[in-house]
Amino acid sequence: MKTHILRLMCIVPGLLFASAVAQTTANSPARLDKFSKLPDWSGIWSLKGSPALLDVENGQPFAPGARDHPPYNAEWEAKYQADLIRAEHQGDANFPNPLVDTHTIYCAAGMPHIIGTPFDYEFIVTPEETWIIVDKETRHIYTDGRGFPPEDELWGTMLGRSIGHWEGQTLVAETISVKTGLWADFTPAMFSEQVHYSERFRQIDRNTLEDQVTVTDPVAFTKPWVFTKRYVKMLKPMTWIAEPETCGTPGDRNPIVNGRVTVVLPNPK
Repeated sequence: MKTHILRLMCIVPGLLFASAVAQTTANSPARLDKFSKLPDWSGIWSLKGSPALLDVENGQPFAPGARDHPPYNAEWEAKYQADLIRAEHQGDANFPNPLVDTHTIYCAAGMPHIIGTPFDYEFIVTPEETWIIVDKETRHIYTDGRGFPPEDELWGTMLGRSIGHWEGQTLVAETISVKTGLWADFTPAMFSEQVHYSERFRQIDRNTLEDQVTVTDPVAFTKPWVFTKRYVKMLKPMTWIAEPETCGTPGDRNPIVNGRVTVVLPNPK
């Protein structure tokens, strides 16, 4: 055993040294000092109000005519109006051209829908990065000083690319490169590939987090769209995180059949 360890040290001394350096850096006084200045957002949080309309805190989801109010230009507003009608018929077997919620298609919310969902939220804060975990999705907001990837390395993803910095106890985040065609929430509000999200996360009282959001889209909007979402801390001791939603399995509640959403009732026990 000792001989094996000695041979390993001879083969990969650089690896062992790098590991030791990384551990020392992780526990360095400078990094611990940065940690001490960050807010404690541990625990499980839930959205305050309805996730239905991003700019209406208590809007009703799935109600006929329910809609967001992004400052669309005439072209994009006309498309949104048509998509609203198609979306209301996504479970109608007799409607010729329904539009299915992209959360159901991908079994993931994406941006900006992940900002307002009925699922549990967890915020993990470190000096280099903040993770926002919602159901099966995890946002990565890098605060290590990096910039966005170069243009030839950017392509649209469900959550885009996010970088940020701290202004005191406020996390300032910027997100670009979000996949097009995603619903903003429970209505089919969509944005162009040039959409840009600016967010300011802060704790406004002991049990409330706030996310002030500004959405700009030079292709689809006439002006920036601004709204605020809030999250409340679940105070029950030893609260367990909810089980992630299933998708594309026999347990899926809303399978897509022939391009339409269907609802499968649970088997009687």
